[in-house]
Amino acid sequence: MRKSLIFLPLVAILLGGCRGTKHYAESEYVRYLPWDRTEDYKILQLGDIHMSQSDLHEEHFALIDRTIKASNPDFIALTGDCFTYADKHTVKKLFDFIESHNIYWTYIFGNHDDQGYYSDTYIQRLCASSRYRQHCRFVNLEDDDVEGRSNFVINLRKNNDNTKAEYQLYFLDSHNYNFDTGEYDFIKQDQIDWYERMVNYSKDNYGGGEVVKSSMYMHIGFPEFTKIWDQSKSAEEQENAPLIGDMQEWAGSPSSDKGIFTKIKELGSTQSVSCSHDHSNDSVIKYEGVYLCYGVHATNRIYCDDEGKKLGGQVIKIDHNDLSLSFKNYYANYANDEVLETPAEGWAK
Repeated sequence: MRKSLIFLPLVAILLGGCRGTKHYAESEYVRYLPWDRTEDYKILQLGDIHMSQSDLHEEHFALIDRTIKASNPDFIALTGDCFTYADKHTVKKLFDFIESHNIYWTYIFGNHDDQGYYSDTYIQRLCASSRYRQHCRFVNLEDDDVEGRSNFVINLRKNNDNTKAEYQLYFLDSHNYNFDTGEYDFIKQDQIDWYERMVNYSKDNYGGGEVVKSSMYMHIGFPEFTKIWDQSKSAEEQENAPLIGDMQEWAGSPSSDKGIFTKIKELGSTQSVSCSHDHSNDSVIKYEGVYLCYGVHATNRIYCDDEGKKLGGQVIKIDHNDLSLSFKNYYANYANDEVLETPAEGWAK
């Protein structure tokens, strides 16, 4: 597996299981975005940028800029590993670049983001600062009693009505590494309890007694992402073939966890789960009623797909009528302004 070639300092491994002691009300984890539901809503996922202080930043920014302009999203989700051996200036430079597009955005941690020349609280404090107040929607509750550093919810609301959510976006910290298993880490039990609490709270407070539909974002997938790797390669499992993209790399997901996917199916809110982490995978597969999505590797940093051509971003489109989902991959390149779309016409669903 290609990730075995990347050696990490111990400090990056030790971080990521952060948990405070203060219990916050559910409303403290919620941020808001406008959606009047007259048009479909598009979310662009950018993952695994891996910006370092020694990179030629402008080359990567040009590639990302082409992806953003071609996909024309309403919201950008940065799904971790944005930085590897970066300094504070590099972090600000990337976030300033994203902010300059005047598009709402947010960020969640990957397993590499702590490998930098800054404190372990620097990134989340910066995201929550006034510097990005206009467009960034990020929750920074450093002392809360839920493990991880970026567990929060964004409500897509209509007419600035905080009492109703048309749709929700969940963001969970998938942590780094697990010493007990020797694998990548997983969503913890208290995070699953928090997710259940937020779904039920949203049902009562934003959904008028009905479960609010949602999509979920994290960096490292859960065991079911490994299962779809196995089934996507089997001729006997054609119903689990990718709707778009493919899987070139064995899933770097933990082999077991505390059951987040079981809870997702039980609660009936989350329609899709998007991760990144595995650079060569960019598929969308519907598995047991839930879309499991690998975003497109945003740059050529660290490693990329076998041919080095599938760089860019993945978009989820929420239908403004029935809230159903459809998908498209955007592939940009460093050589010219051309951006390819998959599917070339229409959207996969």
